[in-house]
Amino acid sequence: MDSGLDRASPSSRIRRALWPGLWIPVVILLVGSALSLSVAQRIASQTEALAQQHYHLQHRTLVHLVLDHLYRHGNDVSLLKVPLAKAMPKHLSLRIDTLERHTKKPLLKLGSIQAPLTRQALRSELDIDGNRSMVTTMPDAQLLKAPAQNLRWLVLISGMALTLLAFVLSLYLCWRYQRQRTLASSHHKDLKTQNQKIANLNVEKLALRQALNDSENRSRDLINLTGNLIAELDDQGQIEYISALAADMFRQAPSDLDQKPFQQLVVLSDQQRFTECLEAARADQDITQADLTLAGENSEQPVPVTLRLKALTDPVRGLIGFRLSAQIKTRRAD
Repeated sequence: MDSGLDRASPSSRIRRALWPGLWIPVVILLVGSALSLSVAQRIASQTEALAQQHYHLQHRTLVHLVLDHLYRHGNDVSLLKVPLAKAMPKHLSLRIDTLERHTKKPLLKLGSIQAPLTRQALRSELDIDGNRSMVTTMPDAQLLKAPAQNLRWLVLISGMALTLLAFVLSLYLCWRYQRQRTLASSHHKDLKTQNQKIANLNVEKLALRQALNDSENRSRDLINLTGNLIAELDDQGQIEYISALAADMFRQAPSDLDQKPFQQLVVLSDQQRFTECLEAARADQDITQADLTLAGENSEQPVPVTLRLKALTDPVRGLIGFRLSAQIKTRRAD
């Protein structure tokens, strides 16, 4: 049993060491190399064929030039040297021989080449007024072979460079994928622990929400049981919250009083005192007190109260509002 585990261990280590999708870079390298070789060879063949056609065209052009000058100058080959020298392309030699007598000395020879291609030489026979001559052109390797060879290497190097770039990029993607798999496996292990923690936090959250709701209900009940009117104002003195006692005192729902100035609930004769109370709370940052009379638009009769007011401040924004309590005064029996 131990030996079986030992045999399995190296293979499992090898599988873990190999990145997933590693066959893709290998395929890219092989296919890219094969395509680069094939395209380079095909383009080189086409380039060489075009060079051959161009060479044939140059030969015919030179032959026509020789014919034209011989016709105009009465077969005087010596006059051909200057115009042919101007028209001669690079990497090409030209030779004119007479066919009237057997001699190896040419009538005219132009151009010098370093690597002549004897098998690619072209010959054209001329017969002008009974004078027969042979025009021979011979190309250099730089004219026919070099362009194709240079283009072959250019395409091959470019193709291999692109192949290697794609190979490296695919290897990098495989490495990234393997890294992501490793991280995903690690995250998956942590996910179960985190889910359990989240479940515990949700239970605690429900318990805290229930406790908060209970506290809110308790605070609301205590406010209602005190018999005092409780309100919160913004920094301009407008109502942001008012307790349910407002419905009994002013015959208006608390929601109808939202965003209304609290000063409108104070009788006209006491509004100046209410304003002074606000200013004192804003300046002293302490609880201020004033005896006022409250009466809403729908109130049946004014209600005298003892108003306690406290300014609310924030370290950043400064004054943010006021909190007030209005205790109804009990009337003495006559």
